[in-house]
Amino acid sequence: MPNIHRERVARWAERTLAEQRQLTPGQRRFLAALLTNPGWHVLVDRGSPTPDRIAAFALGRTGVFALVFTETLPNSADIMKIRSEAERTFAKVVVGGAQFVPHSLDIMLLMPHGSRPVADGRYLVVDETSFVGTLLRREKRMRAERVSELAATAAEKLSTHRHLCADDAPTAENVDAGGLFDQEDLHADARTAALAKPFSDWMTFLDPEQLTLVHTTFTGPARLSGPAGTGKSVVALHRMAYFAKRNPGRLLFTTFVKSLPAYHERSFARLEPHAVDRVQFKGLHASATAFLRRRKVEFELDNDAIKHAFSKAWQGAGGVLDRVEGTDRGYWKDEIDRVIKGRRITDLTTYKGVQRVGREGISLRSSRRQFVWENLYLPYQEVLDARHIHDFNDVISLAVDELRARPLDSTEAYAMVVVDEVQDFTLTQLQLVHQIAGGDSDAQLLLVGDGQQQVYAGGCTLSEAGIPLVGGRGRVLRTNYRNREAVLRYSQRIDAGNAVDDLDGGAGVILRDSDPTLSDGRADDAHVSRRDIDRLLPLALRNAQLEPGSEIAVIVNWPSEVYRYLRVLRRAGFDAIALEDDDGSQVGQVKIGTVRRAKGMDFTAVFHVTAEPPADIGALSGGARDLAEMLARQLLVATSRARDYLWVAYLSD
Repeated sequence: MPNIHRERVARWAERTLAEQRQLTPGQRRFLAALLTNPGWHVLVDRGSPTPDRIAAFALGRTGVFALVFTETLPNSADIMKIRSEAERTFAKVVVGGAQFVPHSLDIMLLMPHGSRPVADGRYLVVDETSFVGTLLRREKRMRAERVSELAATAAEKLSTHRHLCADDAPTAENVDAGGLFDQEDLHADARTAALAKPFSDWMTFLDPEQLTLVHTTFTGPARLSGPAGTGKSVVALHRMAYFAKRNPGRLLFTTFVKSLPAYHERSFARLEPHAVDRVQFKGLHASATAFLRRRKVEFELDNDAIKHAFSKAWQGAGGVLDRVEGTDRGYWKDEIDRVIKGRRITDLTTYKGVQRVGREGISLRSSRRQFVWENLYLPYQEVLDARHIHDFNDVISLAVDELRARPLDSTEAYAMVVVDEVQDFTLTQLQLVHQIAGGDSDAQLLLVGDGQQQVYAGGCTLSEAGIPLVGGRGRVLRTNYRNREAVLRYSQRIDAGNAVDDLDGGAGVILRDSDPTLSDGRADDAHVSRRDIDRLLPLALRNAQLEPGSEIAVIVNWPSEVYRYLRVLRRAGFDAIALEDDDGSQVGQVKIGTVRRAKGMDFTAVFHVTAEPPADIGALSGGARDLAEMLARQLLVATSRARDYLWVAYLSD
């Protein structure tokens, strides 16, 4: 019966397309083959096809395609003309309250039989034998009903086109519709289905505010900021895709968070698969070390030797510094990494005068800074120098020096650089990414971040790093698209700082000012003794009754806790994996990671195990306040990773 139905549909397609006299028989065969597949729409231009204009648009669950009949590859100017025409056609098309993303459509060149299917990032090339298969094998980006709405809206706009749909073909009784609507499509409203695969919907539809930022042209370094869940990274990835379809050259996405590049690389591969081969997703330290090796700049990184050097220095300074209220050994290691070497301070006078941004709670008067310099920093550096060892700050500085002396050549350069979670970068790290992008005032550098989500000590402004943001090249996103209302309201109650900057010293927008777009959701918390958490955490996961395949994360504060709770969940029968070991290939595993590893990610459900921050941070002073503010920011980052469900366990002794 399905074969009989398919033959009936094929004959209908042939008869219908026979009316399109402007098409040759071969061109009609292309379109007829597609129209035998349920759910596909074709908008056929009534004008005669030429190699430099679009003959038809094909719309299906795998996307929107501008079809061009040609026997030779068009030149670059014609490709840009075709793309401009296609994007103008679908510009400002709104379906279900969201705006279609015009640059998500693909140009497909339909060439004579025997042409080898290829893609160069700007277009796809197929022949009659590969045309339909290429369309059907791609990842599904839209639900069937949304495709129909989009096709109907576009057809109203295109008065010169005829709208043909495979589902308009005559059917016989008892013929299976062939999957026009999946079961999930029939039983889920648009918003719930979008959340089931959050990035899939955002590949083809964005909020108009977001799409405007995707298309905005910046003539130099630009900043994109906003609270958690406002879609900053999504906009950044779309800007990369938009740029890649119009410009040659390599692109770089980098960040301070080790696990984040691979996470976003998977998303970009789905968004713009044909540009993946010229886009690098790499952590900043990995980029710096690879660059230095390529340039044959000698360095020696040895983690154990770095730890030994600090331990040796601490033997002489710890007795005094340990008595500074509100600090511990880690605080003073951060003083070296984030202030002294992070700002590349090379003399005591400069150190005495520097503003220790984000660490003002501990007031270091001149004499104490001198003690830190002479009894902690210098001994630490002397041990490293004696063993010819470099720490990570040294590697960053070496890369900056090398780039200033010999900028990237044409084989190394990047046409665009995107930096995510920039609020946690040191001054020297910011200088490095600026140099990677070219180091000039017109560098195509996009800096993405949120000051309220800073989880590393210290900080600086972009202007301090010599990155110019002139002519209004800063934008702020305000609307929350990630969290359901209950989750967002919970996170908004966290006192994580009611005043943040916009990454360049100006006033920023905090999560408390963000409005929800998604209703419902669930957020629970519990005060749990440390002796009971091993029993209650697995119970909480089971009681949440999450759908199979949900993305679940257990987020903790310290690396040692990751492996503890891995053992707890595995003993309880859960398939669990450390977040830093997740390569995205496994579905249904519970991911366990620290707040710092989970930054920039989101999950269907989050279970956060933490200590409760003080109720009134404003009443604290000194190091106690610095520590409480950091804990509160970590709590905000952890809770705002959840889309649908949140459970927080506050531990007590």
